[in-house]
Amino acid sequence: MPEQPLDEHLRRYYTDKKPSPQCLDRLVALAESTQTAESSAPETPPAALPATKTRRSTPAYLAIAASLLLVLLGSGIFLLQKNDGTDPSWLVAKEIAVNHNKHLAIEFPTGDYHELNRLMGKLDFSGVISKRLAPGEYRLLGGRYCSIQGQLALQLKLQDRAGNLYTLYQAPLNKILTSIRQGEQRIDGLRITLWREAGLLLGLASSPTQVPEDKAGGE
Repeated sequence: MPEQPLDEHLRRYYTDKKPSPQCLDRLVALAESTQTAESSAPETPPAALPATKTRRSTPAYLAIAASLLLVLLGSGIFLLQKNDGTDPSWLVAKEIAVNHNKHLAIEFPTGDYHELNRLMGKLDFSGVISKRLAPGEYRLLGGRYCSIQGQLALQLKLQDRAGNLYTLYQAPLNKILTSIRQGEQRIDGLRITLWREAGLLLGLASSPTQVPEDKAGGE
């Protein structure tokens, strides 16, 4: 069997593997300690370094650096770092997941959307019956106030025919919410689906085993 290059071997091995946070911490610490050691070490005249050692150590160092880069890229670390701090779509989905997992009580119990809009007078918008969800598949149990990115929003509690519970969030579009990518994300063990409809951002939270029946997409 032909011998594989080091970076190709590591790429193939780590394709389906993700480094743990502890592993990443060790890698960062190793990189920092190496940089500190190199900056504090006395400079050696180039003539004192064996030519053969210089030629061998440089490719080895580059190979190790390239291998670590492949591990990070293959595990999606850079994407996760962006999502964890700056991506508005991830932040909104995360906020919806946190609200869903609180399992807060319904403030306005009703099965009528028009009645709910009348009861929730603090909202400066009206909640909508989403065209994305199959008609007759979901029963409204009631609603409560919540917030999405600091903006007052509506949280609906729905139940499907099988008895599964969902929370549906609705908030008027602003500069941040208009930039949200529509689609599905998995956060905190939940399936979070975001879409735009009737001038609102809608977000549906459910468990991964629950597959919402869609009849039509958003805008």
